[in-house]
Amino acid sequence: MSVFPKETIKNISESLGITNLKDEVTTALAQDVEYRVHELIQEATKFMRHSKRSKLSVDDINSALRLKNVEPLYGYACSDPPKFRKTTVNTNDVYFAEDNEVDFDTILSKPLPKIPLDVAFTAHWLAIEGVQPAIPQNPTPGDAKSDLLSRRTKGGHGGSTSSDQVDVKPLVKHVLSKELQMYFERITEAVLSDDERLRSQAFESLRMDPGLHQLLPYFVQHIHKKITQNHKDLDVLSAMLSMAHSLLNNKHLFVEPYLHQLIPPILTCLVGRTICENPMEQDHWSIRQRAATLIANICTEYGKSYHTLQPRITKTLLRAFMDPARPLTTQYGAIIGLEHLSVEVSRVLILPNIKYYSESILSHALDSNSIQKKQDAERCQNALVRVLEHVAQDAANENEKNQDLATDEDKQKFLSVIGSTIGDEFLSRNENIKHVALQMIMDAAH
Repeated sequence: MSVFPKETIKNISESLGITNLKDEVTTALAQDVEYRVHELIQEATKFMRHSKRSKLSVDDINSALRLKNVEPLYGYACSDPPKFRKTTVNTNDVYFAEDNEVDFDTILSKPLPKIPLDVAFTAHWLAIEGVQPAIPQNPTPGDAKSDLLSRRTKGGHGGSTSSDQVDVKPLVKHVLSKELQMYFERITEAVLSDDERLRSQAFESLRMDPGLHQLLPYFVQHIHKKITQNHKDLDVLSAMLSMAHSLLNNKHLFVEPYLHQLIPPILTCLVGRTICENPMEQDHWSIRQRAATLIANICTEYGKSYHTLQPRITKTLLRAFMDPARPLTTQYGAIIGLEHLSVEVSRVLILPNIKYYSESILSHALDSNSIQKKQDAERCQNALVRVLEHVAQDAANENEKNQDLATDEDKQKFLSVIGSTIGDEFLSRNENIKHVALQMIMDAAH
C-alpha cells in the first residue's frame, strides 16, 4: 500500500487530460512515485549533511534533481517558505500553493535588471621556489610589511606603540628536519675531508640525490661563505667548485633562483687577485680553469632562460681583461673565461683588443725582472695564443675546401695586425697555418 492514494494519482491524470485510468495502473504509479520521492529525499539529505546543516532546504532538493538529470523546481527559495491552502474537490482535500496575481502592465513598466556577471576564476603563482612573482595579484613587499606593522600596532597596549619600535620578523620561517640538518653537516664536513673516497661519495650524493630541494639555498650560502673566508686556500676553493659543479649537474634541483648567489664566488675563483698563499709554487691556474669551465656551463645551460646572464658576465670579464690596473692573474682569468664562453665571444671581444693589450701591458711584464710577474705574463701570452688557435681552427673547419697555406706576406700582415708579442709565438707554434685562418683572425682583429 503506497502513501499516495489512488485518488491523488487519478486527479493528477485528469488534470493532464488522461481519463478512465485503471486501478491497477494507479496503484503501480503510486508505488513508483513513492520510490522516486524516497530516492530524491535521500540524495537531498546527502547534500544537506555535506553542507554541515541539519535542516533540509529547497536548494538540497534542486541539487538532488540535477543529480538525477531532472529539471529543478523554479519559483521557490529558502528564504520564503511556500504557503499552501486547502480546498475540497469531489469530497477530497487538496492542498495548493497560493499564487499572487501579477499585473503585466506593472512588470513591463519596470526597468530591466542588470545582467548578472558570469562566474569566472583565474589562477596565478603565489610563489615559485620561495620567490614571489611581481604581478598585480600578489601583494608587494611594502604592502606585506605595512600590514604586519598595522596588526602589531593594533595589538599593542592601547595602540600607543609606534611603528619605529616594532621588530619586524620574517613572515615565513624555514624549518629543516633533523635528518636534513644531519645530512647538511655530514656533507659539508665530507667535502673538506682528507679522505678522497669520502669526498667523492659526498660529491656523488650532491649530484644524484633527488631530495635536496630544501637544502639547496643552504648549500649555495655555504659555498659563498667558504670561498669568501678562504679565498687563499686552494683546497677549500677546489672543494667548493666541485660542490657547485655537483649541484649544477643535479637534474632534480631547480637552481635558477640561486644563480645570482652562486656566480659571484665562482667569478672570485676565476679573476681573484690572489687565490693561494704561494703563487710561485702552488697551482692556482687549474682552479681558474675549472672556474672558467663552470661559468661557461652556466651560460650554456641557463643563458636562453636568462637573456642578460651571459652579457653581464661577459662585460665583467672584459672589464677585468682591459683594465691596466688589474694584476696579470686577474687578466689571465678574464682571458680564459671569455675563451670558454664561445669562439664567437673570443672573435668579437678578445681579438680586436689583443694588439693593444700585448703592447701596452703584456710586453712590459715579459721584460720585467720579477720572476713571478714574468711567469704570470707568460701564462697570459699562452692563453692569448690558445685563443688565436681556437679561432683559426674554427675558421679552418668552416672552410675545409680551402687548404692553401699562408704565405710570408700573409704572416707579415698578420704580425702588423696582431702584434709581434703574440703573433710571433702563434706563428712559431703553427708553421703550417692556412691562409683562410689568418685572414679570419685579421678580419676579426680590425
